[in-house]
Amino acid sequence: MTSVPVLADTITWDLHQLFDKGGFIMYPLLALSFIATIIFFFCLWNTRSGAVLPHRFVSEAELYLRKKDYAGTLALCKYNDSSISRTLQLVVMFLQRNPRASIDEVREVANAEGSRQVNILTRVISWLSDIGAISPMLGLLGTVIGMMKTFIELSNREVGAGLQSAEQGLQQLLAGGMSEALITTAGGLVLGIPCMLAYVFFRSRIQKRITDMEVAMTHLLSVISMQMDREQRLGVATLASPHVESLDDDDI
Repeated sequence: MTSVPVLADTITWDLHQLFDKGGFIMYPLLALSFIATIIFFFCLWNTRSGAVLPHRFVSEAELYLRKKDYAGTLALCKYNDSSISRTLQLVVMFLQRNPRASIDEVREVANAEGSRQVNILTRVISWLSDIGAISPMLGLLGTVIGMMKTFIELSNREVGAGLQSAEQGLQQLLAGGMSEALITTAGGLVLGIPCMLAYVFFRSRIQKRITDMEVAMTHLLSVISMQMDREQRLGVATLASPHVESLDDDDI
């Protein structure tokens, strides 16, 4: 019954001891680990399906666009704060300000805003990749510093009175320097490997989200294109009708 808390205390003390023996390089690694944890949960929330392409958003937006209800579409976009809603919102605002714009111009607006939304998604996960690359380098720096300390102390060491005592002191000196060097290397790898794995996970996740958003946005743009073609046909028919009537009157 009493062995469990004793084991826990021993493990906690060992971790503290390892951290202290790692030297001052362990403090930047600890700070990076906190930053990486915050970035991980932020990416987990920011790349969820509801933040990029909410459920049933495309079908609801299509209903408004088919009725050419731009006010309803904007209200829907503001209610569903997501990557695709921000893209569609900018497209609808552009159509309101430029009612005679061509579908190619509308696509350019959608592509520009879509690229900006993709950049927002990919920018944060790149920080995980940066931390994953920097932390092993910090560990390597700690290794170099530990080895330098060892050799500096060896060069400044005076010869002892006895051979046995000198060998024992040399062993302790080498053990201290090597422990600091190896602990910082291990600390950098322990932080860097999970960061790189998280980066790979979020990169594939974002690629899937981007593909889904591109498919959905292409569908909505096709609906807008059909509405624009329909208006053009109606406009041509309206312009042609008075002309036909005037010809008939002249013939009569």
